[in-house]
Amino acid sequence: MRKNNKLVAIFISLLLFAGLVYSIFTITQTKNNYQEPVIFVFADKQKLTPANAFDSLIAQKDSIVNGFFNPGYSQYKWWVYVKISNQPASYLQVGNPHINKIRIYSIKSNEPILVYESGDYFKFKKRTLNDPDFWFQIPPQAKGLLIEVDKKGESLELPIRVVAEKEMTQYLSNQKMAYGIFIGWMIFLVLLNFFLWASLRDNIHLFYILFVSSSALWVIANWGLGFQYFWPNYPEMASKARPLFSTSSFIFILELSRRYFASIEKKPLYNSFTRILQLLLLLLFGTFVISDIALANEGIRYFTLSAANILWLVSTLTVLFFIITSYKKAKAISLFFLAAFMALAIFIFLIILSQYNVQENWVFFINKYGSAIGILANSTILSFGLTQRYNYYKKEREQAQQELTIERSMQADRLIQAQEEERSRLARELHDGLGGLLGSIRIGAFNKLKQDALNQSWLDAQLSEAIEDLRNIAHDLMPVNLPEKGLVAILEKTVARWNLSNEFTTHLNCTINNRYPLAVEAGLYRIVSELIYNVKKHAHATEVYISLWEETSNQTITLLVEDNGTGFISNQSEGIGLKNIRYRVEYLGGKILIDSNLKGTSIVIEISGSQNSLHAQ
Repeated sequence: MRKNNKLVAIFISLLLFAGLVYSIFTITQTKNNYQEPVIFVFADKQKLTPANAFDSLIAQKDSIVNGFFNPGYSQYKWWVYVKISNQPASYLQVGNPHINKIRIYSIKSNEPILVYESGDYFKFKKRTLNDPDFWFQIPPQAKGLLIEVDKKGESLELPIRVVAEKEMTQYLSNQKMAYGIFIGWMIFLVLLNFFLWASLRDNIHLFYILFVSSSALWVIANWGLGFQYFWPNYPEMASKARPLFSTSSFIFILELSRRYFASIEKKPLYNSFTRILQLLLLLLFGTFVISDIALANEGIRYFTLSAANILWLVSTLTVLFFIITSYKKAKAISLFFLAAFMALAIFIFLIILSQYNVQENWVFFINKYGSAIGILANSTILSFGLTQRYNYYKKEREQAQQELTIERSMQADRLIQAQEEERSRLARELHDGLGGLLGSIRIGAFNKLKQDALNQSWLDAQLSEAIEDLRNIAHDLMPVNLPEKGLVAILEKTVARWNLSNEFTTHLNCTINNRYPLAVEAGLYRIVSELIYNVKKHAHATEVYISLWEETSNQTITLLVEDNGTGFISNQSEGIGLKNIRYRVEYLGGKILIDSNLKGTSIVIEISGSQNSLHAQ
């Protein structure tokens, strides 16, 4: 039933997440808010002037009708001509905030005139609107615009849209709503795990926070919001922010994954290999911090970015290795990590696929929001996974503790059994061996001293007393006949022996009909013997009542011992004898209740089969 509930919960979560993705897609891609112009594109392999590029473009017959151009990796800058239809005041949007240099030319009398220049190589204030994307107000009566795009040595995606001025507010608010959903949810996850870290003191939540924060900063940098709000006067940071935060994310996901598959008490997995990989990533992180890769020569730039891609790939494969190697041992929590991994991997795959000259409209949505959705799904699933991890390792600890308790109980049983057997052996040797020898000496001495009646009587009395003491010691060690005759017969014999001593009168009421394991019967016998001895030593009683009965329905044995002595204060005047009784009761899995006052003492001991191996034989 629980498994079905989990499947239903996962299915509902997937539906809700799919609904969220569809809602973001619908909100941000509502075509009522924008138009997709017809564009012409041209790769500048000869470093053309704007005028020559414009002539080449207008001579082309092939066009792109949806305003989206995606050449993928490019070694050249590109020229783009945008046809503008007659319409009210509008803005041109180039929906990629990571173009190194972009220039927009207005066409007048078939001559391109530079009207706008911006890009990641300039301070953020060069952008005409307070938005990460590049916006340009289209001049009235403009028939077309020429755009020079420089993103050499990198992957280029160029979504171009025309947004009417009256639609600008709604268009930008929809976009900011998508940003807000992502950032708000990531803040919620960070705060949730901060409180878990503060309360549970498990550093895995700290590394989860660092991973989620680095991933969120990567998305914020990818959207251009970092350049807009955090480092608007540092263009070099606009180029290095994404590889910086990507590298730090891999450092923390490695640490998170190696701790995720190990309980708090155990050492995290694969310490040496992971530390070496994290050190290499840390060196890569430092390289991005102290250098400006965007302005480096082509060889250094290619080597650094290639090394970064290799380390990121190795880190990804390492996380996947953690999942695979831990699957058999911890299937439930491994599935959560795998689901988180796959959720992110799907969108990474789509993003990589979009780099290869795919011209479909979904490419714009995936490139803009895919990484955010993937990281959102990944971090959310991981957060649930951390909860399941605690449940899993809690059950594992409880099972280990239970097994340890059972093992200790078995060891205690074996130890007690060995002690009882040794007591039984020693009691038999004293009773049959030394007791028999003393009996023989008594008979021999009696015969040899027939002529000396006085010494004969004295020696007979001394040997009789020694033999009786020896038999009492043997009986206290282990009643010789306990295994054969059982607890009831031995208690009757013990009570009869105490009554012969004339210390006090002992009454026994025993209604036990079944036989129990030797450890149980021997334990009860010793408890009764110790209680009677305590009465003799401390209580000054004249009457002792012993009742012993069983309830076969719930496998319970109850012992009641009462006396009319002086009593004592429980837990304050307990001697070694009463403490030994408590230890024996605890070993048998029972409980003891003591009621004592000036009129006497009542002790009730109950041994339950539900707490001990109390099985009638």
